[in-house]
Amino acid sequence: MHPPCLSVRHLLCCRSALALLALAFTTAGCGADDRAPVPPDPGPTEACAPGEMPLDGGGCQPAGLPPGHTAGLPPDMPCAPGEMPLDGGGCQPAGVPPEACGQSFGPDGRGGCTPILPEDTCPPGRMAAPGDTRCYEVAPCGSGDYGSIPVEATTQFVNGAYPGSDSDGTGARPWKRIQEGIDHAATGAIVAVAAGTYAEDILIQRRPVRLWGRCPGLVEVVGTGAELATVLILGRSANASEIHAIAITGASIGIGTSGAIDTVIDRVWIHDTQGRGIDSASDLGTTTFTVFGSLIEAATDIGVTLFATEATIEATVVRDTQPNVDGMFGRGIQVEHSDHRRSALTLRTTLLERNHDAGMVVLGSDATIEATVVRDTQPRQSDALHGYGISIEYDHATRERSDVTLHSSFLEGNHVHGVAVHGSDATIEATVVRDTRENGDGTSGAGVAIQDDGERASVALRSSLLEQNRGIGMIVRGSDATVEATVVRGTQPTSDGTNGHGVVVQDDLDTHERANMTLRSSLVIENHDVGVFVSASDAAIEGTVVRDTQPQLDGSRGYGIAADWADVEAQSRATLALRASLVDRNHSAGVLVLGSDATIESTVVRDTQPLRTDGVSGHGLAVQDLHERANVTLRSSLIERNHDAGVLLVGSDATVEATVVRDTQPRRGKGIAGRGIALDRNLTTHERASVTVRASILERNRDMGISVSSSDATIETTIIRDTESRESDGLAGYGILVENITETRDPASVALRGCRLEQNHMAGMVVFDSDATVEDTVVSETQPVSDERGGYGIYVEDDPATDERAGMTLRRSLVERNHIAGVIAFSSDATVETAVVHDTRPNRRDGTFGDGIVLISREGPSAATITSTHVESNARAGVANFSAQVLLTSSTVQCNRIDLVGESFLADQPFSFDGSTGNICGCGDTPEPTCPVLGALLSPPEPIHPVEPR
Repeated sequence: MHPPCLSVRHLLCCRSALALLALAFTTAGCGADDRAPVPPDPGPTEACAPGEMPLDGGGCQPAGLPPGHTAGLPPDMPCAPGEMPLDGGGCQPAGVPPEACGQSFGPDGRGGCTPILPEDTCPPGRMAAPGDTRCYEVAPCGSGDYGSIPVEATTQFVNGAYPGSDSDGTGARPWKRIQEGIDHAATGAIVAVAAGTYAEDILIQRRPVRLWGRCPGLVEVVGTGAELATVLILGRSANASEIHAIAITGASIGIGTSGAIDTVIDRVWIHDTQGRGIDSASDLGTTTFTVFGSLIEAATDIGVTLFATEATIEATVVRDTQPNVDGMFGRGIQVEHSDHRRSALTLRTTLLERNHDAGMVVLGSDATIEATVVRDTQPRQSDALHGYGISIEYDHATRERSDVTLHSSFLEGNHVHGVAVHGSDATIEATVVRDTRENGDGTSGAGVAIQDDGERASVALRSSLLEQNRGIGMIVRGSDATVEATVVRGTQPTSDGTNGHGVVVQDDLDTHERANMTLRSSLVIENHDVGVFVSASDAAIEGTVVRDTQPQLDGSRGYGIAADWADVEAQSRATLALRASLVDRNHSAGVLVLGSDATIESTVVRDTQPLRTDGVSGHGLAVQDLHERANVTLRSSLIERNHDAGVLLVGSDATVEATVVRDTQPRRGKGIAGRGIALDRNLTTHERASVTVRASILERNRDMGISVSSSDATIETTIIRDTESRESDGLAGYGILVENITETRDPASVALRGCRLEQNHMAGMVVFDSDATVEDTVVSETQPVSDERGGYGIYVEDDPATDERAGMTLRRSLVERNHIAGVIAFSSDATVETAVVHDTRPNRRDGTFGDGIVLISREGPSAATITSTHVESNARAGVANFSAQVLLTSSTVQCNRIDLVGESFLADQPFSFDGSTGNICGCGDTPEPTCPVLGALLSPPEPIHPVEPR
């Protein structure tokens, strides 16, 4: 753009305005003879008045929004953005509904739930499951040798402290070893164990028994390591075996089971085993078991393992699982496919804490997780990686997808991923994922990660809260996700000060598989860098609030929504569909589209803040080419109270329909810019911007309503009004600015049809070194700026540095109540047809000027063709010709102070009205049949130039 002009090139007072120092008469509109003039030919009857667009089916559409249209959120929305309509009526705010927290959790008042647990960590041997307020023994001990163990006729008693040698399993003569009691028990009989430490390996195989200790605090079985497990339950003959109230430890697995169904593990303390806590497999046949009220702590490798088995775990704690000798694993629970059989786990009201590598892994299997807490999972020791809360994985060996439902649960303080879904399926509802931490290598701590792994993952996330995660709140990579009524809040940057994204939708960096996400009725707030980031993928966002995205630590970025072209290798565009949403109080850009495609409908983008570092940017919608041209459709939307530019278009394409762009504010601390719509050519790629603005309103912006720099614009049936002057110097305030960029010498082009430009400041429309077509347009009430400079209706200027000419066509338009000049052209070409230019007012500061149409030649000539036009009631001249060539035909120039003025402003360039004919001048009841040209030594306005380049 041209640099600002703050010296002699701004408007000066007219040295001899209205001083009639000499008269030189010619005529315009008279033939060679003295015949009466031919009345102006009004041409065909216009179907529509200036400022209206003919409709295809007949009738006229006034400039502005079409009848029945509103800009902004749809008036018939059943719920506000960030709320989900309920089937029975009413609206549910995004986040976890309080009633979904359940008995084990309490509402936190911020759209989430907090687990009910003791504040302090429970010591070894004591536990608290979700819903408990204090730590307690795994099972009470009761009184007597056998406490509260049920006594039946078939009960076998065991007491290692019995001194006799005549054991028969009775209470008086108990067995000394547990295995003896099991071997002598009848089918389903209770084996009651008194206090003591029993160093043995136990096998339940020939028949089911109920092994029952007095309490885990007093009864402990210590495996020798000679067998696979301290307690083994094997085969169909052992179906329905039970283990109650006992402690298990040893040099191998705690409890192992295979081929037995309906095993019950109740209030058992499995601790400090050199192998897994519970290990189940289907090698010997179908295997099922239930764990209730138990504590599994400090096991090795994995706390609980399911290989092709089924289990229910409830009111249990699995904690402090240790890595194996290689520093790997240390997982809380693993649910795994094996031998072409899927495992299935139901997990309720359970606490998984301080495990390693992963709190829980589901591999090619199924799981339902309810009212469960997974927290503080640590990275594995071998390489300080991972530390996932829950990992749901595709099994490459068997090509089985996992399928998991996670409901009313809480994940906190895990590493890398709170919930990871790899090539599998998951439904996550009423769940909180918070404070996921990055690894030592700086890997982001995503709350929820959804990514392909040879197969696309697919996730439905509903009524949940993701907050205070590190790096990324949620990422969808090469996969599919539907997110509804969810809050993604307060994602923090990583330790290097980058990222902090709320939601990321991204192609797979290796396969370039596109991601696809629908985000509906949600809140994405108080994140960093980008609220929603879409890269080489597809996203639909509806009924959602994206708010208060903060810049990175270096003060950059802070976008609300960004749709980005992928890396050069992928060469893939993003697509964004944004509807009925609210994007506000973000930074740098509310919506940013780079080399990609976006459709934005019935959306509000407002209050975007400038960068903290230099006060620039703060655009509502920014669209720019990046390797490829971006393409955006903006429809029925409201863009308001942003900074620098409401809509910025660089080297790309856009269609703006039925949209209001208003109250754009200047750059912070600089007092310049504040444009409604700004088009720029990309100085690096040399791509021109191109926009069609149709049936829209641009109002109360600053500096310029629309600026077009070396680019192309078509403006139809649009109102441009109340443009304010800029704060820094009182200059500008144009309705429309069209210019070339001096460095490129590339003219801009604009077509303006059926529009209204009113109540602007300094200029209603300005064209520099460019081309413009204006039809059926109203340009009115342009006001001078604060220091009374400017106020032009339409301003057309060549480039004084390159002599690049501008061109403008004004057709079927109304230009009224402007200041200084209604239409002014410097060293350029103008065509005015079937227009009305009237009531141009003088400069308020000193009463000078006030011309209807002004043509001025400077370095090059100006030329104008004015046909079938009314130029009336202007304060000074109707048509002022300063060394220009004017052809005036079939027009009426009446009731101006001076109808026609001709001045030889340049010594070698005389003015000319040659060829003019058929015009009417004068005023009153008797129009003049001739149009005299008065030479009054009037001075033309000096040119002004627009704001500095952005």
